Amino acid sequence: MKYMIKFTPVFKIDDLPPGKRRKVDIGDEEILIANVKGEIYAVSDRCGHMGVSLSVGEFVNSEIECPLHGTIFDMQTGKVVTEESRKNYLRKFRKDINELLSVLGVPPVKTKALKTYPVEVKDGVVSVGIEEGDKCEKC
Repeated sequence: MKYMIKFTPVFKIDDLPPGKRRKVDIGDEEILIANVKGEIYAVSDRCGHMGVSLSVGEFVNSEIECPLHGTIFDMQTGKVVTEESRKNYLRKFRKDINELLSVLGVPPVKTKALKTYPVEVKDGVVSVGIEEGDKCEKC
């Protein structure tokens, strides 16, 4: 069984050139949309580790880096590419946080993959699909 998917238009495709990303809000969902070499992808804008907005993170090719702790996610799949930041100061910060958690006896926070959203581009308009309502037996 699946949920019904409602597609919501968010902007014109011309407003998101290749190599760029943009945050949108649809209802309670914060979504990061990226143009990766002409293909449009949408994922949760909140990091799967500590919930920080990814929209301000560094975006390179198809990867978005968490601006707080440096985990890199693939915008096409939502999966973690690496937890090793490209930036030295973020690698040090992550190490320091993990050491502090260890001293406190708290297990490290696991990084989850980002939720992905279906995307449609019709007549030059980008729309993002959001699950809504009850599960649909016929979907």
